[in-house]
Amino acid sequence: DSQEIVESIIQATLTIGDPDASVNAIAERAGVGIASLYRYLPSKAAILAEISRRLQRAFLVDLKRVLSQPALTVAQAIEQVCQLAISPPGVTAEIRYSLNVIVPMSWSHENAGVIYQDAMAELGRWLRDKLDPVPPDLEHRVFVAFAAARGVVMVSRAMPAIAPPDEVLVRLVVRSVLAVL
Repeated sequence: DSQEIVESIIQATLTIGDPDASVNAIAERAGVGIASLYRYLPSKAAILAEISRRLQRAFLVDLKRVLSQPALTVAQAIEQVCQLAISPPGVTAEIRYSLNVIVPMSWSHENAGVIYQDAMAELGRWLRDKLDPVPPDLEHRVFVAFAAARGVVMVSRAMPAIAPPDEVLVRLVVRSVLAVL
């Protein structure tokens, strides 16, 4: 029951897609009472933090799905992974802004640390099978590429007025990541 309530709240928030929507509007859309919403997610920031944690987990699942595609080139894989990182499916630009600006990093940091470490390890293992020769510092390169891409996501969401469109970001990040690798 509690998982269903939390799931309804998360889905309602994503469906509304507006981080400025009131908690009452989210509860109404979710079909739950405001007291139930506050029992499980005590603030809008807590709702957004849960969305952030879920997106981090979904990113790892999607990364593994991308890397499991047979005959995928390194460039194709990097493009698909960058697309997932920059424009996660089902999340509005406004929610992505809020996830990178409003939610305290400490609320999802522990989850992100585990997920991102797993993601970098998966990517490193996959690249070891694809690159010839394999650079001796591959793990460092994967870290730098991942950190640079994550930084682009954070800054582009924090400053949407000056950020290029997502398709341009993807193209430029792919070129940068391939150069680092």
